[in-house]
Amino acid sequence: MIETVCQIKDLEFTELKERPDIEPLAAVDPAAYSAGAEAYFAHYGLDGDWCDAKHWFGSFESAGFTLTAHLYEPAQYTATVVLLHGYLNHTGQFRHLVRYLLECGFSVAAFDLPGHGLSSGETAAINSFDQYITATQDFVKIVKDRLNGPYHAVGFSTGATILIEMLLESITDDFERIVLAAPLIHWTAYGQSKATYRIYNAFTDKVARYHRKNSSDKDFLAFNKTKDYLHAKHLSLKWVKALFDWNDKIEPMAACDKEVLIIQGDKDGTVDWKYNLGLMGKKFPKAKIEMIQGANHELFNEALEYKQQALNFVGDYLKRTTESTE
Repeated sequence: MIETVCQIKDLEFTELKERPDIEPLAAVDPAAYSAGAEAYFAHYGLDGDWCDAKHWFGSFESAGFTLTAHLYEPAQYTATVVLLHGYLNHTGQFRHLVRYLLECGFSVAAFDLPGHGLSSGETAAINSFDQYITATQDFVKIVKDRLNGPYHAVGFSTGATILIEMLLESITDDFERIVLAAPLIHWTAYGQSKATYRIYNAFTDKVARYHRKNSSDKDFLAFNKTKDYLHAKHLSLKWVKALFDWNDKIEPMAACDKEVLIIQGDKDGTVDWKYNLGLMGKKFPKAKIEMIQGANHELFNEALEYKQQALNFVGDYLKRTTESTE
């Protein structure tokens, strides 16, 4: 595994050989973070002068993994939103969404999935998506102990994949509203990739990541490629097999009658969004679908006009629910 860590040198967040010390969430003092943690926050825009919320940054244990999490608690808030990031990503990719939700009057909770960001586990690998679901359920227990409800969830790409199975398994009672952003079911050229997988899998367990232009925000793409030290550099074939297995698992599952919001860009070249929306329509007949014309995959890291649409769809959907219960 390639370890990615922080060290302070002129208060810069850099790639080194050892992981930083991260305290358990239960022991964290939000008023006394190390210089290394502060540099990490600054590098990814996860805290700063804009953030009035109390911010807990620490770890929790789940099924043999030590996972890194963030809890943001404003002095007053109407609901709590749990965020699940995409494959090869980490919580730092949610900086715009975190800030927007806090401004909308929500508390926010997010964690790095196993093998991602500052969490433990083989880089970008997983044996089964059930492990992601277990980690999410364990995290939600912590969130419910620390932050008040009602509780909502926003999953992006693979984060949406996790929520899709939880919905179909009827284990989402903790969440009042769920948003699925650019959900991953099939990626582009999914069928062809099965043959490619068999070839690669014969002699390796990972392949180098190809940096797609998955956003029209040039600054985001440049940061992703050259300064995002927590972004996974390889695609794990274990993860690819786990996604194949996940698709086989959900195909025969019965539809879910819960309403969900699906947000999708029509220029998304990462996922096969036409196939995905077709399947989602069958699995979630009450789904509300919002298309963003011109938007690529990274909806919350897109150019401003597209990103703002995605943020507004999320905020409006969750705020309407909160207001209706007051």
